[in-house]
Amino acid sequence: MEIILAENHGFCYGVKRAVEMADEAANSEGKSYTLGPIIHNPQVVGRLESKGVSPIQEVADIDEGTMIIRSHGVGPAIYAEAEEKGLHILDATCPHVKKAQQDAKSVIEDGMTLVILGEKNHPEVKSINLWANNKGIIIEDEESAKKLQIVEKMGVVVQTTFSQFKFNSIIEILEKKSKNLKIFKTICNATQERQNSAVELARNVDLMIVVGGKNSGNTNRLAEVCRDVGCMTHHIETSTE
Repeated sequence: MEIILAENHGFCYGVKRAVEMADEAANSEGKSYTLGPIIHNPQVVGRLESKGVSPIQEVADIDEGTMIIRSHGVGPAIYAEAEEKGLHILDATCPHVKKAQQDAKSVIEDGMTLVILGEKNHPEVKSINLWANNKGIIIEDEESAKKLQIVEKMGVVVQTTFSQFKFNSIIEILEKKSKNLKIFKTICNATQERQNSAVELARNVDLMIVVGGKNSGNTNRLAEVCRDVGCMTHHIETSTE
């Protein structure tokens, strides 16, 4: 049996950066915590926890130490709450997510209708919307796009790990919903490269195996685009699977 690795694979820059920052925090003095899992990979989260970097659910769960903001980002209220408690903030928000947050904020400030393409319950999408005062309309698919009302001005921001193929088809629909459509294509380059490599490989093999967290939007999307081209695809987390 021949096993072929996709040309582009592995953690992206934003995830590597977040994990490295958490590792550095683990090796420093004082207690360190991540607000939610640092990335959507249970094995990495478990390794960090064994080194003393514990995930928490809310700022209220700690009174001192270093709080690491995960790669998915958070809303502005979290920064204010942590600062008020005197916590040391280590911001591991992916730079691409930061850009999406600021783009969403600017759309609202410019008086435009904000549409966010992404998974409604994903922490990254929630953080993007929080920077827009929760005024964004979140849509995940073409059917939702068709139901949108026609508006004078519309700004579109995208979850960084959103499928570029789905993005293209949804934008075609949104172009008919506003004469003044401003698009911020905030899908990161690493996501596009990995999706393109996965699709190219899926078209030429009998079976695709996508390795990554089951709770990861990124790896779920990779499996999705492989299945979309008709290749049998399995999404696994560990070698035992």
